[in-house]
Amino acid sequence: MTLQRRLLRLMLIGAPVAWLLAAGLAALSARHEIDEMFDAQQVRLAQQVLSLLPAGNPQDVAASASSASPGVQQLEDLAITVWSADGVLRFSDQAGANLPPPPDRDGFADVRAGSAQWRMYYLIGAPGARNAGWRVAVGQRLKGRRELTLGLLLAQAGSWLGLLALLGVLMTLALRHALQPMRSLADSVRARSADDLRPLPPAGVTDLQPLVDSTNQLLARVKAALEHERRLTADAAHELRTPLAALRAQVDAADAARRAGDAATEDHAREQLRVGTERLSHLVDQLLTLARAESGQMHRHEPVDWSRVVADALSPCLPLADARGSEIEVLWPVGGAATALPVTGDPPLLATLLRNLIDNALRYAPPRSQLRVRFTEDSLAVEDNGPGVSPEALARLGDRFYRPAGQSASGSGLGVSIVRRIAELHGLTVRASNRPAGEGAGLRVELRRA
Repeated sequence: MTLQRRLLRLMLIGAPVAWLLAAGLAALSARHEIDEMFDAQQVRLAQQVLSLLPAGNPQDVAASASSASPGVQQLEDLAITVWSADGVLRFSDQAGANLPPPPDRDGFADVRAGSAQWRMYYLIGAPGARNAGWRVAVGQRLKGRRELTLGLLLAQAGSWLGLLALLGVLMTLALRHALQPMRSLADSVRARSADDLRPLPPAGVTDLQPLVDSTNQLLARVKAALEHERRLTADAAHELRTPLAALRAQVDAADAARRAGDAATEDHAREQLRVGTERLSHLVDQLLTLARAESGQMHRHEPVDWSRVVADALSPCLPLADARGSEIEVLWPVGGAATALPVTGDPPLLATLLRNLIDNALRYAPPRSQLRVRFTEDSLAVEDNGPGVSPEALARLGDRFYRPAGQSASGSGLGVSIVRRIAELHGLTVRASNRPAGEGAGLRVELRRA
C-alpha cells in the first residue's frame, strides 16, 4: 500500500469520526440552549400568572378563578395550573388537569403525567405578598423540545453532509499536492542508471530534506567504496602482472635448462620460482586482508586482551626474526597488559595489524636488529633501530603498493595501508616518524586514540 493511500484512508476515516463527534456536541449544545430558552419562558409565564391572581382569601375567589378556565386558549404542549395554599386545585387548562400537585418549594422538576414526560416549573406566592398562598405550575411536554432540537439538526444535516463530502475531496487533492515532491524524488531516483551516484537535488520541502541529505551521504559512501574497490582492483592487477611475468620467465628458464642438461641453472631457476611463488602468495594474502579491512566489517566486538593479540601476532613473525637474527621485545605499562591501551573491537584484526607492523620492521631493519613493541595506557608503538626513512618516503607511507626506492627486501607495499584501515575501524590514528637521535636511529610507528 502506498503512503498516499495509507494517509488518505486515515484521513477519510478520521474526518467522519470527527464529524460525528462534532454533530453530537452540536446536538447537546442545541438541546441545552433550547432547554434554557423554554425554561426562561416558563419562569416568566409563571410569574405573570401569579401576578394576575387576586388578593384575599383564595377560597373567596375560587369560583371566579375556576370560571375563567373555559375561556383560556388551550395549548397542546403547554399547561398552566393554580392551587390554593391548602393544595386545592383552583384553576387549570385542559392539559394541566392531570399534572401532579406542587411540592413545598419553588423550582423545576421533570415529572411523568399519563404517557407524557413534562418539564414543570413551580412558583409559590411569597408570604406577606398580595398573592400569598397561591401556587402556580407551568409545564411543557419534553417531546416538543426534543422535536424542535431534532428539526434544527436535520435542517443543518444536509449542509453538514455536503461539507463532509467537500472536505473529503479537498483532503484528497491536498494530499496529492503535498506528496508531489516525494513522487518527483522517486521518479528522479528511478530514472537513474546503476552507476549514477550524483547527489540528489534539494527536495524543496523541509520535511523531505533530511531524507535527501541522508541519501546523499549514503551515495557518497557508496561512491567512495566503489572508488576504493576500483582502485584496489586496478592496483592489484598491476602488481600481480609483474610476479606472474617473473614466474613465467622462471618456468621458461627451468625448462630450457632441463632441455640443455644444465642442472645448476635448472636448480637456480627452481629456487627463484619458489621465491616468486612465496612472494605472490604473500601479495594475495595481503590483498585479501586489505579487502576485508576496506569492507569495514568487524566480526567480533569485544574488549581486547593485548597479551593474546601479541602472541597471535608474534607466532608467524618468529621464523623471520630467527632467520635475520633479530630480537623482539614487548614492553608493558605498569600493571601489565590489563592497563595497555583499552580498546573494544576485533582481536584477530588487531593481531593482523600488529603482525604487519612487526613484519615490516623485521624486513626493512638491518639483520640482528632490536625491535620493541611498546604499550602505554593510551598508545601502542613498534620501534626498530634501522636507518629510518627519508621525509619523502615518510610522507607516502600508507599508500597502496608504495615501496621506497632501493629496497631489497621482498614485500607488496600493502602492510601500512592495512594497518591504517584496521586502526580506523577501531578509532585509532597511525603516526610514523623517525626516532629522535637521543633514542637511537630507526622508525617508530605509533597508534593512539583518534
